Amino acid sequence: MLKHKLFSKRLLMLYGLAGAGMLGHGLFRPILPIFARRLGATGVEVGLLTSGFMLARAITAYVMGKNADRTGRRTIYVRIGFFCVFMIAFGYFFIDSYFGLLFLRFCQGICSGLMWPATQIIVVEQADKTYRTRALSLYQITGRIGGLLSRAVLGIILIVTARIGLSELSSFRVIFIIGAIILIGGFIDTLFVPEYKKAPRIEKKGKPPYSIFLLGFVFGAMMALAPISIVFFNEFYGISPLAIAILLLGLDVLTIVAMYGSSHLTDSIGIKRSLWFVIIPCFAAALLLPFVRVFIIFVVIYFMLRMSISSFVPISRAYATNISTEVGSNIGTLNMLTNLGAVVGPIIGGFIYDYFTQGFKIAGYSVIALLLIPGIFVLLRKK
Repeated sequence: MLKHKLFSKRLLMLYGLAGAGMLGHGLFRPILPIFARRLGATGVEVGLLTSGFMLARAITAYVMGKNADRTGRRTIYVRIGFFCVFMIAFGYFFIDSYFGLLFLRFCQGICSGLMWPATQIIVVEQADKTYRTRALSLYQITGRIGGLLSRAVLGIILIVTARIGLSELSSFRVIFIIGAIILIGGFIDTLFVPEYKKAPRIEKKGKPPYSIFLLGFVFGAMMALAPISIVFFNEFYGISPLAIAILLLGLDVLTIVAMYGSSHLTDSIGIKRSLWFVIIPCFAAALLLPFVRVFIIFVVIYFMLRMSISSFVPISRAYATNISTEVGSNIGTLNMLTNLGAVVGPIIGGFIYDYFTQGFKIAGYSVIALLLIPGIFVLLRKK
């Protein structure tokens, strides 16, 4: 019976949107930091690509969440977002300056703020409370599967373009075109997603989940350091873009397992208890990372860190929607604060990368992880 509920027709369509979106976007996301460096960007400017994206996404997500509660409309935001994001992906093909790239990333953030929080709201409203975390986890997992497939496709494209003699920048432009074609397929899928009715308005409101909002900010900041990590692998360890794509492919596989395992644990033992299985490994790994020099050990600790960060996403969404307040506002606020964290994170990480040396170039994770301490304190005090 549970399997039938988790894989209902409506939920499957929503899972599919996550997969299509991540397949298209994930195809060129790993190469954007390197593409920016080839256009002359500094470490701070590479970080600003993510900061601008997340700032636009934060503002849009908050406004969308409030409006979704007021009007009851959800699907229209998903359609508009998908349509615009594939147009932006085509635009990457013509970019030959850093500031043009920064502008398109900002526009892409607006689209992302429209489509993904709206899809999360629909998943929450279509899933029963007893398996809501697992439904959110499966939504994230299908996105990860799309990302996993994108790594494989990225590797194939890089091999083929190298064999036919294209330069690195030319091969990147081919990737942008293919990603845009995939995203237009996602937009076509949105046309078959029905417009859901507005959920009943809650009369008695509880307090907003401030503790999860604070943790969402911190985890969002660490999540957004992924582009800096890619540059670190490329420049400190000398790993090629193809090898990085293979490395991220392995990370996606392990993340899928970690996400579903943590969400199953959450539905079994409760949200607050399961958060500790995410926070503690994340905190420890972030502090250790700058002191590791052996590549294999670094990869193991980095994988533990990224799996913890990814596992936080479905748990935090379940936490935010488990409070007696409006779902749209909670999801919108959580996405806003997570994205604002993702604005601050790359700036800190990029500054540290530019001005520190050796393994301490990646110490942005350690500095931001210290902000988990007040988040943990608030969580402990919350009844």
